[in-house]
Order: sequence, then structure tokens, then C-alpha cells
Amino acid sequence: MLKRAPSVVIGSDGGITIAGSVVIDGHSHVSQRVRVVTHIHSDHTVNLHESIKGSYRIAATQLTLSWLQVFGYSVASPVSLEAGESIRLGDLRLRFLRSVHIPGTVQVLVETDDGNRVLYSSDFKKPGDETPVEEADVLVIDAVYGRPSYVREFDDYIEHLLVDLVKQLLAGGGVRIYGYYGKVNEVMSLLRQGGVDAPFVLAPKVYMMTKKAESLGFRFGDYLLAGSRESREVIRGRWYVYLDHSSRATPGSRDVSTLILSGWEFRSPIRRVSGRTWHVAFSDHSDFRGLVRYVSGVRPRKLYVVKARSNGAEEFASYVAKNLGIQEVLVV
Repeated sequence: MLKRAPSVVIGSDGGITIAGSVVIDGHSHVSQRVRVVTHIHSDHTVNLHESIKGSYRIAATQLTLSWLQVFGYSVASPVSLEAGESIRLGDLRLRFLRSVHIPGTVQVLVETDDGNRVLYSSDFKKPGDETPVEEADVLVIDAVYGRPSYVREFDDYIEHLLVDLVKQLLAGGGVRIYGYYGKVNEVMSLLRQGGVDAPFVLAPKVYMMTKKAESLGFRFGDYLLAGSRESREVIRGRWYVYLDHSSRATPGSRDVSTLILSGWEFRSPIRRVSGRTWHVAFSDHSDFRGLVRYVSGVRPRKLYVVKARSNGAEEFASYVAKNLGIQEVLVV
């Protein structure tokens, strides 16, 4: 007799409601009044104000809860869980699993007393190596790079190329790096690990996020708030790394190089756009091959592909249904 997994409903905002009890990365009416936030990116905090207004308990890692404050969310009833920890919700157990994406990100595993398991991938990269892959009866996945053509052959060594490029460019002046929130914090750690010791100059929101992370044990070396007297002095010295959100990227100039981080570069790991401006194919999402490897490792009987957070959802669903032998694949 086949095990009966908890019900899964995907809302129009991408929220995942499991067994009518808990909702993940979206808002819906659930009996336990618990919402999980897997990380702080805007497509995963959709309608969060509605959940807070409805007095939902907000479950997330401590870093994510801290960063939500930076983005103006006032969480009155937080439930702080780290990867590997779990809580009981009625007849369900909700457990966080590590995910390599931006700092604070988790996968979510919901288990029933009789062993049925529903897994939500959230965003991830390096499946099976640094992002653990656990088997589940039902898998819900965001296929961000769901088309077979979305392959980056250089994912395994792009981090080394980025560090080397920053070192090279610092010899000729300052370096500005633009990426999504959280990703730039990941890059800060990566540069320090790679031996880049130039001071960081941080845009205000990145600075506040860095302060929050540092209070929880993260270490980033020397950093300064952009616009402060100290940062102006450092910039005049032309030996610094400035970091801000990708929406505020400006081209490089005679005294400063610009690096724009993007997962949508598939042909080359580093592409010179013009003058002293480069696109770097640094992504926090698995490419198509990584998504397939993840699904293959989970071995679900049923797969949901969340259309709201996917690109090429139908193509991805068709491929895994044909090649991985999954009993039921739904695009919702």
C-alpha cells in the first residue's frame, strides 16, 4: 500500500501550503498560523506583511529574521530555527535543512508520524556536495534555470575566477561589485577567504545587513559605511572594494572597475561589457544540470514545479518526467 503524503497546495503568489497547517514563502490561511521564510529575497517574502498582520508565527533562521528587520518587517512572533533543527506542528514535524544559496537560506522538510515526507527545495546550488539532498515522497522545487540550455560549464570554478579578477583589478584602482542582497555578503566572505584584504565600502542597506550578520558570528574583516569620512578617505586612496545592490550598478571609469554579478551568463564566466565594466557569471542558483541532479537524489513519487519562481517550468517538468521516471509531475 502506497504511503499517503500530506496535501500540497501552491498559491498564486508561490506560497506552498502543506496539510493545511503551514505555509512556506507565501501567504494563505493555515490552521497552525505558521509561515516559513526560507530566505530574504523578495520572491520568497511575498505577502509577508499579510502574514505578520494576521499574527502568524514566522519561522526562519536567526540571520533571516535579523535581515527581515533591515527590510522593514517587524516580526512579533518569531520562531528561530537553524539547519538541522525542527519543531512540532500538530501531527507534523517541520525541519530545516542546509541550503547553499545566500546566507541564512534553508530547505524545508515536513514529515508525518507515519513517515511521509514533503520537501521544499527553496533556492540552492552545489546539490549533493554542499547542499544536502534528502529523499522525500513529494518534492516542491523552484526551477529558476529550468531550460536545458541554461547550463554554466564554469560553475565549479567561478569563485576562484572572481577572486583572481578582483585581485588583478585592485592593482589599478578601486573595484565596485554589484549583486543581489545576501549575494554580496556571500562574496565578501569569499573574497576574504581568497586573501583579498582591501577594505570594503558598503552601501547603507548592505552595511546594515553586514552589521546584523556580524552580531551573529559572521566575520568580514574591515568595512566602512559609504559616505562616511573614513570611506571617503579610503576611496581617495583607490584601494577598496565597494558593494551594493545590482539595481544601482554604474559603469566602470578611469579610477574604478565595475563587476556585475549575474547567473544569466552561460557562454563565458567573465564577459567584458565595455571599458572597465565586466559581467561575472556568479550565481547562487543551480543551473539546469544541478536541478536535475537534485531531483534525481530526492527520488520523489510526486513533483511540483512552482511556476511563479521558475523559468522554463514546463520544459523542466517534461524533461524530468521523461528521464527520471517520476510518477506524477505538476507545474503549478
